Amino acid sequence: MSIWNGDASEFRDLANDLSRVGARAVPVIRQAMDASGEAFANEWRSNAAATSGEHGKHYPASISHELFPGVSRIGVDVGPDSSMPQGGMGPGFELGSRNQPPHLDGLKAMESVTPRAERMIDTALGHLFP
Repeated sequence: MSIWNGDASEFRDLANDLSRVGARAVPVIRQAMDASGEAFANEWRSNAAATSGEHGKHYPASISHELFPGVSRIGVDVGPDSSMPQGGMGPGFELGSRNQPPHLDGLKAMESVTPRAERMIDTALGHLFP
């Protein structure tokens, strides 16, 4: 049998640090999510420019991102904006139609950007811990 004796101050300090991380995390996560959304939109636009052809020449410019902060989450909406020229054509370009095969530009962009987004968030959070 062993008995452990020690000072619990390090555990109390850790608990205090962790209780403050949440409030400090919000602005850095918001910034990382906004940058990730912008990178996703840029990659999607680039892919769409390569595949949309002359008939979809305005479609790439309709792809944008918008940050949606909430009470308990931070999200980013990325995709074609239907209020922009050819923005409503997103489903046809992405998923295909009887007139064209699916381009999957957004899916390809997401696969490309996800590892970068994860690194940005890891980096942002890493600065919060001493």
